[in-house]
Amino acid sequence: MIIVRIEELSWPEFDRIKDKVVAVILPVGSVEAHGRHLPLGTDVFAPLKIAELVEQKVRERGKEVLVMPPIWYGHSFALNAYPGTINVRPESLRMYVGDVLAELAAEGFKKIVLLNGHGGNVYPLTEAAEDVAELYPDVEVYLINWWLDFREDILSVCSGQGHAGEDETSVMLAIRPELVNMREARGRRVKRKIRVIKKDIGKEVFPDGLNDDPSSATAEKGERILQIVSESIARIILGEEG
Repeated sequence: MIIVRIEELSWPEFDRIKDKVVAVILPVGSVEAHGRHLPLGTDVFAPLKIAELVEQKVRERGKEVLVMPPIWYGHSFALNAYPGTINVRPESLRMYVGDVLAELAAEGFKKIVLLNGHGGNVYPLTEAAEDVAELYPDVEVYLINWWLDFREDILSVCSGQGHAGEDETSVMLAIRPELVNMREARGRRVKRKIRVIKKDIGKEVFPDGLNDDPSSATAEKGERILQIVSESIARIILGEEG
C-alpha cells in the first residue's frame, strides 16, 4: 500500500492530486504525560494511525483522501503538572489550527476531518472549525474525537476507558508496542462530581499521569478498536452513515 504524504510531494504533484480527494484528514494531538507506561506522543500516534487506516479503507472503495502532517502540540493544562507535557494555550491552538484549516479551504478542499486525539483540544478545535465555517460556507469540518465519538463501540472491546487507560494502552500496544512498558501499566479511576480548576490539579485527577486501570490492555483489543473506529470514519467520509 502506497500512502501519499503531502510533505513528500512537490507543488505540481500536490496540485494534480488535490481535486481527486474526497476529504482531507488533519490529525491533532498533544505531547503530554500518559502514565508511566506510555509515550508522551500517544495522542498523536493514535489518530495518525487511524487516519492511515481510513485512507486505506477509502481507497479500497475507489476513492481518495489525503492525510496531512499532524499537529503535535495541544492544550494540556491539567497534565502540565508532569514533566514532558507541552501545554499550548487554547487561544493559540485555536488560531493556529484555524489558520491551517483556512489554508486547506483556500486550496479547494470542501470536506476537512479534524481527527483529534486529546480531550483538552475539543473546545479550541470546535472554535477553530466555527471560525473557518464562517469564512467558507461551502466547507464542512468534521471534528472527530476518536475515543469519545465511538465510546460505545470501544466499550464493547474494553472494560473501561480513561486517560492512558485500557483503550489507549491497547491501541498503543497495537501500533507502537516498543514504546509501551506494561510493567508500569497500573492505575485507578478517579471520579469527581464537578470540575475543579487550579494549578497542578493533574496530580489529583491524574495520579501518576493517568486515570484508569490499563493492566488489562492487549494488542488484540487495540487492533479491534483501530478497525472499528477507522471503518466508522471511512463510512462517515463517504456518506455511508450519518
